Amino acid sequence: MDIFEYIVEAKKRDEPLVLATVIESVGSAPREAGARMLVRQDGTTIGTVGGGAIEKIVVDEALNMMSASAPKTVKHTLKDIGMACGGGMSVFLEPLNPAAQLFIFGGGHIGAVLSQIAKLMDFSVTVIDNRPEYADAEKLPWADAVVAAEYQKAMEQLSFTSGTYVVILTHKHVHDFEVLEMCLKQPHFYVGMIGSKKKVAACMQQLRDQGVGEEVISMIHAPIGIDIAANTPAEIAVSIAAELADVRNKAGESQPVSCPSHL
Repeated sequence: MDIFEYIVEAKKRDEPLVLATVIESVGSAPREAGARMLVRQDGTTIGTVGGGAIEKIVVDEALNMMSASAPKTVKHTLKDIGMACGGGMSVFLEPLNPAAQLFIFGGGHIGAVLSQIAKLMDFSVTVIDNRPEYADAEKLPWADAVVAAEYQKAMEQLSFTSGTYVVILTHKHVHDFEVLEMCLKQPHFYVGMIGSKKKVAACMQQLRDQGVGEEVISMIHAPIGIDIAANTPAEIAVSIAAELADVRNKAGESQPVSCPSHL
């Protein structure tokens, strides 16, 4: 299987990869510009950028940025890293990450618009609602999956990871808190909840009363969304999408966090 065939198959498995491409080759470097190599999560490779010390450096750099969103370039003079062939190489490293997983709890007006925007942003979108008339795949054609079930039952159908994004937009405050409470017990990268400042403050205090620590509470994005003075459902969805983009694009600055399972 060649590199590009493997990329297609890996995408189906949601397998992260880094593609290394030689973009500059000077002197007697071992590979010419255009040579490519894929680096897998376990450090194994497909293809080569020249072997030896330069390839080890490239693999190590690729592993360090496996979950990053931004590419980078590795540039070395080969004699400086102990390769007798001399010359120099620049290698472009491009993360090929699976689509980030987004769970939208609440398929109402805001959730429906957000599912469309989030899909355009290359999220893998699942919409969950306990009202079958809103959790309707025909009404949410942009969503990758739609779950119609009571929220506690729906949680049994969802697979959370340390990279999961959660947006809570249900039609009742009691459901918002129920979902928030359950999601905090799952691994995730981002969780945000809609609500007024008064509602959010009450929810946070309720979590404190249950023994949830300030470190966990401080990570909840609530009220959700970037402040753009939004009024309509579409504008609120845009503000939430903007926050998701901001968090995702800055993800390379920190590691995804899994909340303690004992919460």
